Amino acid sequence: MSEDVFGRFVARVRGQVDAWLASWLEARIEIARRRGPAVHAVAEAMAELVLRGGKRLRPALLAASYEACGGEGGADAVVPAGAALELLQGYLLVHDDWMDGDDVRRGGPSVPARMAERFPAVPEAASVLAGDLGSAWAIEAFSALTLAPARAMAAVAELGTLHADVVQGQVLDVCAEANDAAEVEAVHRLKTASYTTTGPVRMGARLAGAAEGQVGALAAFAEPLGIAFQLRDDVLGTFGNARVMGKPSGGDLREGKRTALVLHAKADPHASAAVAAVLGRADAGDSDVARAVEALEACGARARVEARIDALAREAREALARAEIPAEKRTLLEGAVGLLTTRER
Repeated sequence: MSEDVFGRFVARVRGQVDAWLASWLEARIEIARRRGPAVHAVAEAMAELVLRGGKRLRPALLAASYEACGGEGGADAVVPAGAALELLQGYLLVHDDWMDGDDVRRGGPSVPARMAERFPAVPEAASVLAGDLGSAWAIEAFSALTLAPARAMAAVAELGTLHADVVQGQVLDVCAEANDAAEVEAVHRLKTASYTTTGPVRMGARLAGAAEGQVGALAAFAEPLGIAFQLRDDVLGTFGNARVMGKPSGGDLREGKRTALVLHAKADPHASAAVAAVLGRADAGDSDVARAVEALEACGARARVEARIDALAREAREALARAEIPAEKRTLLEGAVGLLTTRER
């Protein structure tokens, strides 16, 4: 199956990126240590988060796009660019956890939680600075690429665009601007697709020196895939198996996330009332959350989101079929569609 092919590719890229980051971050932590215990603590917390885990899907999509467009040297040549994406994601996670007040990330203490323990007088400032350091490291890591300067600069422009997009998407999300499912998808397009699929794919194509037509075709594949990826995340955040997810079912409801599920439920009085009783209430009882989850299923909200995920996956596959890339590379990217839209965690 194409999902298996892409899964093996992800595992290979993950190993390369993890090894590169471990060595590269060790040197950065040593630099920070020489600059004082406070700087060392911030740098160590940021590096530990990045190295703690992550699926490494972004580097894999960048590398797959690079190979699909005939990039010389294959995935090995773009490892620093993949590492840069992971460092950028680390920065975004730190700022997310700071804004949301989350104490746990990737099975361990979040960076803001560590900063609160280490710097009780200035925990928020330390958290912001830790994230900023991750962002700076992302640019520094990207500069380790040895590809043609013109291609690297084109990819840097894509990196800047995706960074601006995800920040603007976060503004819309934090300010709760979305009022219907279409507006939720607009947020997902900026906040998630930009740096999860579209940006990495465009960067890989630019690094390979792809023609504008190829870049556009791959972006047309990546954007609906990124939206579907986030919609799947929303479904898992409400209906996911607690043992598989590593957190209680219905967590997104307690956190007050205005997902497409929640907005679809507004059309049903019973579901709307059940959701309103728990939405944004961290202390909501398990039975009340269970009722809200059941109501989202019964009113058809889940079915509508699942249908939308399927439609977006089809759109991605159709765009990929039109892209001028070798058949074996198309199979690799085809596997990404299944892996990102049907995952269980």
